Amino acid sequence: MAVQEAAIVRQAVGDTLGGLLSDSARSFPSNPALVIKPGVRTRVTTYADLEQLALRCARFLQERGIEKGDRVLVWAPNMPQWVALYFGCMKIGAVLVPLDVRSEAEFAAAVARRTEPKLLVASRLTARLVEGIAAPVIQLEQLESLLPAEAAADESHVDPDDLAEIVFTSGTTGDPKGVMLTHRNIVSNVEGTRDVLTIEQGFRLLSLLPLSHMFEQTVGMLAPLSGGASVIYPVSRQPTAIFRTLTENRITMMCLVPQALDLFMSAIEREARRQNREALLGRLFRLAERLPTPLRRILFRSIHAKLGGALELMICGGAYLDPALAHRWELMGITVLQGYGATEAAPIIACDRPTQRKPDAVGLPYPGVDVRIDPDGEILARGPNIFPGYWNNPEASAAVLDDGWYRTGDLGFLDEQGFLHLRGRKKDLIVLANGQNVYPEDIETELDRNPAVSEAVVVGIQKDRGEVEVHAVLLMKDPAQAAGWCARRTTSWPTISESTPSLCGPTTISRERTR
Repeated sequence: MAVQEAAIVRQAVGDTLGGLLSDSARSFPSNPALVIKPGVRTRVTTYADLEQLALRCARFLQERGIEKGDRVLVWAPNMPQWVALYFGCMKIGAVLVPLDVRSEAEFAAAVARRTEPKLLVASRLTARLVEGIAAPVIQLEQLESLLPAEAAADESHVDPDDLAEIVFTSGTTGDPKGVMLTHRNIVSNVEGTRDVLTIEQGFRLLSLLPLSHMFEQTVGMLAPLSGGASVIYPVSRQPTAIFRTLTENRITMMCLVPQALDLFMSAIEREARRQNREALLGRLFRLAERLPTPLRRILFRSIHAKLGGALELMICGGAYLDPALAHRWELMGITVLQGYGATEAAPIIACDRPTQRKPDAVGLPYPGVDVRIDPDGEILARGPNIFPGYWNNPEASAAVLDDGWYRTGDLGFLDEQGFLHLRGRKKDLIVLANGQNVYPEDIETELDRNPAVSEAVVVGIQKDRGEVEVHAVLLMKDPAQAAGWCARRTTSWPTISESTPSLCGPTTISRERTR
C-alpha cells in the first residue's frame, strides 16, 4: 500500500539528480515512468527510455555550448519532454531555471535578465511572449526532433553540492528572488519522502501542479521516479480531461493544494444534488464515521469509480487545509496527508505520517530536518535540504540564513508530541496597545468555518497615538445581512451570513484566540 510506512530496506537514491534517474533506469528498465495521451494513443516512456532521452538532451545541450553552471530557462507546462530536459540538465551540471507557465512576460524577462540563460525552452503557450529575451529559443514540443540520435554525456564532474536549480518565488513584476538549490538539497528531500511513504512499482501519480514548483517536483516527480512508479500527465486541466485520466490510468495518488481538494469535493456534492441524492450523501458520511477505511471505500464505491477506483492518497500543501475538508475525504476512504515547507527547503520542512497525524497541525519535522521555535515564535529549520542562498543577492540571503538555520518568516509552535502548528506570518502579527498578540490567521480560520462566509481577512488598522484596532474584511453573499453582523462587537464568535465584501470592526477579540 502506498500509504504504509516505508520499509527499512529500499533502493538507495543517487547522490545527484542525474544519478537518481540512472539508478532507477538500472532497477526498473521496463517499468512505465511517464505516461501521456496526447491523442488517440497513450504514449508510455519507460525508465530505460527516459534515461536515454535525458542523455540525448544532455548531448544536445553540450553541442550548443552549454556547460556546467550555465542556466537553461524552461517556461512550459508539464509534459514528458519537460522531465527529459530536466534530467538532461542535471546530468551535465547545467542549472535549470523553471517558470510557471502562467507567469507574466514581464516576470519572465526579469528572471532572464537576472540569470542570463544560454537557452530558453518555451512552449506553444509561451513562445509568443519571449520576444526581447536575449537567448536562443526552442519549443519544448519540438525538442525530441532536435535531439541527436546517440546519447552521450559525462556526468562524472557533477557533485552533490553543485547548483541544480534557481527557482524564483516572488511576485509577478517586482524584484524577484531566485532560490538556489543544490543536488544535495533536493535529493535529501526525496529521501525524506521515501522514508515517509512506500513508493512501489505499480504506483500511479497524476501530475496536476506545475513542475516549476518544488512541491510537484519533489513529491510529484522525483520521489515516484526514485521508486519505479509511474507519473501520468493530463493533456488538459479541464475537469472532464482530469476525470478521464483518473479512470483510464487508475490513479493511486495526487499532490494538490487545498483549493483543488475543495474543488474535487464540490464537484462530488454538485453531482449528488443534480441526482437528488444530497440527503443520501449526508447519510453515507454519517455512517462512515463508524466504519474502518476498507468499508468506507465500499460505501462510496460509486464515487471511487468516478475517481478511477484506485485513488487512495492525496498530499496537500501550499496553503491552509481545513481539517473538516480533509476529514470528509477520509470518510470516503482516501487518506489525506498535509505538509509544510518553502522553496528554500526544497521544499518540505514538516509533514504528516500515515500513522501519525493531527488535524490542527502540519505534521512532524521531516526526516533529516531540525525545527526549532525562536523566542518570538518564528519557525526555524535546519538540514541538508536548506538552500545556500538567493541568486546574486547576499543581503537577502543573510536576512534569512542564521548559522545554518533558515528563518521561515512563519510563526508557530511545537506541541508535546513534536507536531508543528502554524500561527501565520510574522509580518502579519498584530500587537495591540496592551501588548496582546493577535494572530490574524487564527481569527480568519474561525470565520471561515461558517459555511456562509466566502472569505475573511483580518487586519490591524493603526489609530491615533499608535493604538491598533483589529478589523475583519468579509466576503459575504447576502449584502442585507452584512451591515447587521458588522454592528456586533462581541467576545464570542458570531454566526454570520455571506454578503458582498464589507469591512467589519473594530471587534473585541477573545483571549482564547490570541497568544
